[in-house]
Amino acid sequence: MASKGFIELLRLADLARARSSGRQGGQVYDWRGIVFEIGGQRLVAPMGEVSEVLAMPEYTSMPLVKPWMLGIANVRGRLLPITDLAQFLQIPSQQQKSHRKVIVVDHSSVFSGLLVDRVIGIEQFTRDQYRAEAIDSDSPFAAYNHGKFSKDGQDWYIFMPSMLARDIDYIDAAI
Repeated sequence: MASKGFIELLRLADLARARSSGRQGGQVYDWRGIVFEIGGQRLVAPMGEVSEVLAMPEYTSMPLVKPWMLGIANVRGRLLPITDLAQFLQIPSQQQKSHRKVIVVDHSSVFSGLLVDRVIGIEQFTRDQYRAEAIDSDSPFAAYNHGKFSKDGQDWYIFMPSMLARDIDYIDAAI
């Protein structure tokens, strides 16, 4: 429970919102994701690709790495590389580092922490709400986007950490 504590709290908050709005028994949801913001853009990442969400941990800087590689943190005995996703994508962050959150990705051979501006919660979607429409091609998120969900008049662009984990520019952080 400790490693998934924040995600469990997000799930419980979503359950409470669902009960207060009366949606708990009617709608069957096909897809759930973690909603976060970075550089003023709201995105949603699949629950299956985010293993946990952390407050910014203490980390040790590393020599001879690109500036977006902040360092290594010890998280429950595992060494977690922390990367500043805004700096990697060359977009301005909207928050100070101390107020930002870390989304932990544990995909294939990549175990990494992505520093984002804020984590908002969990959102649920149905298949009917999915659109195979990509974010603008000039967006820094375009290479990691896999369509969007349209719900309540808002578009929720999907950010795929697994696509980031396959990006050679991201994997090769050495100078």
